[in-house]
Amino acid sequence: MISVGVVDQHSFTRGCVTRSLKDFDDSLKVISFESVEDCLRSASAPDIILYHEHESNHDGTDTRLTPVRKLLEIAPVIILSAIDNPESVIDAFESGARGYIPTASTPAELMVEIIRLVQAGGTFVPPSGLRLHTITRKSLTPRKETNQQFTPRQTAVLNHLRQGKANKIIAYELAMSESTVKVHVRNIMKKMSATNRTEVAYRAQKFTDGLPSEIISNGD
Repeated sequence: MISVGVVDQHSFTRGCVTRSLKDFDDSLKVISFESVEDCLRSASAPDIILYHEHESNHDGTDTRLTPVRKLLEIAPVIILSAIDNPESVIDAFESGARGYIPTASTPAELMVEIIRLVQAGGTFVPPSGLRLHTITRKSLTPRKETNQQFTPRQTAVLNHLRQGKANKIIAYELAMSESTVKVHVRNIMKKMSATNRTEVAYRAQKFTDGLPSEIISNGD
């Protein structure tokens, strides 16, 4: 059973999201909170937190997603938002979120699958996030020579991270031990100056673009 915390300051949408999750998967234990502080004060931390962002302002400040950073202290966070544009997606993942769900286009049953994906160690990026190559952002622009810093095996692991796969799945598909995968992930994070797996997965599209398929899929 996965424990899901729903943080939403609006009573109506909080109730709708909570009921929808329970209706589509009765194995989910769903607890709703009116505020971030209520969630942080909860006796037991949830496995996953859905944070419903109602702010529509994209003013470039660093305070809009401060609640997400607070919630990350106790569990992975998936953001729900009516705003669906690349800038908002970038901000979400830079804040440390593991998923971004546009509420206008995401059915409830898919939301359940996204929760399970993140619980398994994956990352969910909406279609709007796939247009990031059209946006110039210094923090997401790798140096041209960076691809040359990865070994073929690290590149293979990087490609799997880009797909949001957990270490156990990567180990199985690349025929290596899970501990070896963890070593590769740590080295990749260091080379990419990333602080977590989310940053790696989010930047990986840039680093693997244009590499020959045999380099991406083959081992040492």
